[in-house]
Amino acid sequence: MRTPLLVLAAILAASAPATADKIYTSDGKTITDVKIVEEGLSKLTYKDGRNDRQVDSQDVMHVEFEEMPRQLSDAFAALSEGDTETAALVLEDYVGGVLGGNPERRHKWAPAHAAWKVVELRTSMGDLTGAIGAAAIVITNFPDSRYLPEAYMAKAEAAHLAGDAATAQATLRDFQGVIASRALSERWGIETELALVTTDAELTGGKRRAALEKVAKKAGAKFGTVKNTALVAMGESFLEDALADTSKASEYVASALELFEQVIADPRAKEATLAGAYTGKGDCLFQTAAPSQDIPKLKEALLSYLRVAAVYSEQSRYVPRCLFYAARCFDLLDDEESRDRAQQLYGQVYFLYPGTRWSEEAKKFSRR
Repeated sequence: MRTPLLVLAAILAASAPATADKIYTSDGKTITDVKIVEEGLSKLTYKDGRNDRQVDSQDVMHVEFEEMPRQLSDAFAALSEGDTETAALVLEDYVGGVLGGNPERRHKWAPAHAAWKVVELRTSMGDLTGAIGAAAIVITNFPDSRYLPEAYMAKAEAAHLAGDAATAQATLRDFQGVIASRALSERWGIETELALVTTDAELTGGKRRAALEKVAKKAGAKFGTVKNTALVAMGESFLEDALADTSKASEYVASALELFEQVIADPRAKEATLAGAYTGKGDCLFQTAAPSQDIPKLKEALLSYLRVAAVYSEQSRYVPRCLFYAARCFDLLDDEESRDRAQQLYGQVYFLYPGTRWSEEAKKFSRR
């Protein structure tokens, strides 16, 4: 007796492993073998077997989706091949289609996720104007998504990096109004307070660090990701002052290194924060080792810089700098193989990040 095709299909479907998503939370835990239903502003809802469960959206660091719309799959395939521009364009096309009247019926989470991913990709490419525009799309069209707070923060940061402090501060003030009107978590209030400090060009030196320390204490152990971001900003402030006041450079560098290593030892941090911590550690070691060509410290600095370039490659604020200083480390190791590697890295900086400060610095040391 032949098994009817519909029955056979049902048997195969039942025996095949169900697609499973993963949720990574800020306390270092991973929720596995689930199916994401919705990424809401306050709660992320998922199915665990037949049961609906929730986790606070503010505690979600990252989600891996096993199954997704075809255009998202195509975009991530392009991204895996290093074609960031194509990935962004495919995602923009998908989001545009949804907003233009072609709703996503199967994967309710996908439009907001895709829109947010465009923000991340435009930021990683150093396309600050594109990042600001993409963040505005999330803010306007997906106000009930868990990505809304991140979009406000990303828009403010992109404006800050573009030298538009007024827009950065105004964006953060707007977000403070959203926090109040929608009764968002205390975490977002503290993180916005932190961003108001880091985007304030008038606040420098000891006053800046005092403000950052105040935020770090307020965040405490409860909001470790916010605390660690504040600590990295404090370390970066110490390094700025070390360059400005050479009489206190060793003291400032030591204080900065302690902060960066504290963050590195704590897993509760965003990728951007960890990239900043490893960059800062590399800078501390380089500043200490370069004058005397201390080989062990130069090698340790080199490892920190290369880690950022390899592990946190989407962090465009830090990667060009790290590639340049990795090249400087190779130069100072002063053997033929290291000098060749230095030249290769100078070339990468020049070709991958044209028009940036680090591209101009690389030109000065390149033999090409």
